[in-house]
Amino acid sequence: MAARFREIADGVHLGALAPAGLLQTVLLEGPDGDVVVDAGFPWSARRLATLLRGRHVVEHAVTHAHGDHVGASAWLCRQTGAPLAMGAADAPRYESGRIDTHSGAAGRLVLGGLARERRPVDRRLVEGDRVAGFEVLAVPGHSPGTLALWRAADGVLVVGDGPVNVSSDPTSPRWLPLPRGLHDDPPVADASRRRLAALRPALVVALHGRPVASPDAWARAVGA
Repeated sequence: MAARFREIADGVHLGALAPAGLLQTVLLEGPDGDVVVDAGFPWSARRLATLLRGRHVVEHAVTHAHGDHVGASAWLCRQTGAPLAMGAADAPRYESGRIDTHSGAAGRLVLGGLARERRPVDRRLVEGDRVAGFEVLAVPGHSPGTLALWRAADGVLVVGDGPVNVSSDPTSPRWLPLPRGLHDDPPVADASRRRLAALRPALVVALHGRPVASPDAWARAVGA
């Protein structure tokens, strides 16, 4: 069966880039067209092409510049003509080829060399900007310029990296531990996640793992 997006909230669609929901892309319906959030590994291009067939992509937004999120970003922008938007603190690193913002050597070795194809960043996002009706929140720590997208009207939160839920039941998550060495600054990442937990999101849409619809469970997972 061909890859398809699945609508999980009003105008919010999830597309799997890897099995078991371990890596995803998110499509947000905006007033002028679709915004694609994150593009996975370089080899995600073929699957993205299937997912995006027939869609009108007006922007490609990135939660953070790590190789498993921007690996196919240059390809996506070239194929769709969409401009690229990412956190202001990550943009210079992406453009210069330095996306190895991991405190652990394994992360730098494995993920730092991905996304060899680059392009200019068209919009440098900061706290308070808007992306397809979502408010941009600056949540550094996983990378210097990590962003989350928040829609207060219905409590939907889109995050790039957080606790990874491997359960298909959004109300009963099961967590997959990840190495803290994948963070740029683990204590700052912890503080950013506690900030997001304090929002009490009704639905957390993560680029790694499956959606979570339990604010209490998510807060416990981030140590809030």
